[in-house]
Amino acid sequence: MVSRKVFEQAITDLSAATNLTVSALAKKLGVSRAWLYENFPEVRDFSKDSLTDDDVIVALEKMRAKRPRDKFTIKEVSEHLGVTRQTFSKKFKHLFKYLAPDTSVFAQSSIEESLLLNVKELERKISELTEERKIALKTKENEIFSTLMRKDSEEFETIKTSTSMKRLQDQAEEHSRLARNTAKESAELRLEITKLKAKEAQGGCEIISHIKPDYSAISAAKNATTKDIHKMFIEAERRNLDFAEEIIVESQPDFVFLFQPFFSCDRLSIPVFPLSGKVVLVESNIFREDLRNQFVKNLSGFVIIAIHARTSLAKTKLWARGAKTPLDEEFISKIHEQIMPPLLEDGFSTVICFDPARLMS
Repeated sequence: MVSRKVFEQAITDLSAATNLTVSALAKKLGVSRAWLYENFPEVRDFSKDSLTDDDVIVALEKMRAKRPRDKFTIKEVSEHLGVTRQTFSKKFKHLFKYLAPDTSVFAQSSIEESLLLNVKELERKISELTEERKIALKTKENEIFSTLMRKDSEEFETIKTSTSMKRLQDQAEEHSRLARNTAKESAELRLEITKLKAKEAQGGCEIISHIKPDYSAISAAKNATTKDIHKMFIEAERRNLDFAEEIIVESQPDFVFLFQPFFSCDRLSIPVFPLSGKVVLVESNIFREDLRNQFVKNLSGFVIIAIHARTSLAKTKLWARGAKTPLDEEFISKIHEQIMPPLLEDGFSTVICFDPARLMS
């Protein structure tokens, strides 16, 4: 319906007018946002409002790894992040001190820094073990091939079952075991970092209610088709939002968090909380805009903050398996394809989009 050439020209026009947003692009092309996300998925990268201090710190760490003794300019960091110098200077002036060489982005007494150093050390060990395993396998492979060149096919069977091959297998299994254990320790430390961040972010606010959808009907269903699961899923989400509305009206919180993890993380991954006040946390994986917008409309008198977790389908499936969700991977894939990020124009007071995986890095 819209060619690549027309799409790129529209982007050029909106960029020149400093009005390049998904909504503006959809309006200019005469299509819906959903159609744009499906046919031109790169539009997900247009929004720079979600750029955080963590993004800047990660960028500086990457640049420092390549040029440890250099002082970076605002222009260099801005170009690395894909924003203008004016945007960087206005939003991240408090991070200018980290542009100087030999400046750590973490306080020396920080528990988080200690955990990060441990993670990096474990990752270094994993890399060393992996490299040692590759070298050992290559060396043994060369030895075997050299021997095979001097022997006939009958002796080849003997070599395959020889003591040297058994020793190689034992060494490879030991390296694999060490690598798995080290990776597990690294993952545990990363989880600890996420929990510390969540605890610090929650600040002084009080979560008076945490409402989550109940998928027990899906778990109990036998021989259910994809259509059946879809229907039960929507019903569970609808009940969840209806119940949440009753709780919010009754408890009169200062803030309502509509947290949409989409099977990629839990509440500990939420990057920011109010410094004070009462919060009702409504967790929902609803991907239909009409139900979400109706929820916001019914609660128009409250401060509703949308928190949207953005992640890849592969990472979503991995997290869902670990969380033992009753939904199979095929259904989660269908949900993932239909996800529409929330926007301020949908009626939210604030919209926060984040990548759970980046909080662990």
